[in-house]
Amino acid sequence: MSQTYLERDVRTLRQVGDLTQFQNFLRALAARSAQLLNLTDLARDLGAAVYTAGAWLSILEATYQVTVLHPYFANVGKRLVKTPKV
Repeated sequence: MSQTYLERDVRTLRQVGDLTQFQNFLRALAARSAQLLNLTDLARDLGAAVYTAGAWLSILEATYQVTVLHPYFANVGKRLVKTPKV
């Protein structure tokens, strides 16, 4: 049985118990491409914990599958507060 990169290697980085839910997370994240990132809404739509969605997102960032684009403002305080895009 052949497995994709994400199915095989992501499991070694973090214990992904429900692979189907992770694949649904990928699809939902792809549907929100170039939009503001709201992990709370994303996790609620999938029925997962916000912590789990954040952990999965960090895995995808670490493996260069997803880029989170942080806003640029001259005021550093605004950079930290404003919402990034996926």
